[in-house]
Amino acid sequence: MRELVGKFPRVIVVSLICVVLMGVYGYVLTINDIIPLAGKKAPSFVIVLLAQVYLAKNWVGSNRGASVHFLKLFLYQYIFVLITALVGAFSLYYFYESATGLEVLQDYIRLSVHELGQYKDVIIKQEGKEYYFQLMQGIQGINAFSIARDEFSQKLFLAFLPNLLISLYYKQ
Repeated sequence: MRELVGKFPRVIVVSLICVVLMGVYGYVLTINDIIPLAGKKAPSFVIVLLAQVYLAKNWVGSNRGASVHFLKLFLYQYIFVLITALVGAFSLYYFYESATGLEVLQDYIRLSVHELGQYKDVIIKQEGKEYYFQLMQGIQGINAFSIARDEFSQKLFLAFLPNLLISLYYKQ
């Protein structure tokens, strides 16, 4: 356990680097008139995955298969994911509460409502009016907190399987 605690500074630094890279990615999308929400956030998971591999490989080093227990490595990576998810969620929350973030969010909601309106007849015909109105309310209910909550929960859930596979690959 002592060696796990000794790795915390590296985990925190790598987490912060990941969040900065995710911020840069979001900024690049924004300056190219692409709103960094919905499916546009997927590459941030690739950044986290690459960081997980880096951390696991760094800990194991040249003694692969003999230097670290599977559960320690699994916990180590999950602590990294948890820290990254927390810092990322707080960052997104504060960004989308800012004037610039609110403007981006309002554009996203406006475009999404417009797009949903284009398919209104088809949605109502296939799914019913109630479903359409639930979708509309869901889109209009997007706010900084819901974005931050999704960022946090998605990072934790989507990191589980890669975390497991990376830990098994580098296990003792």
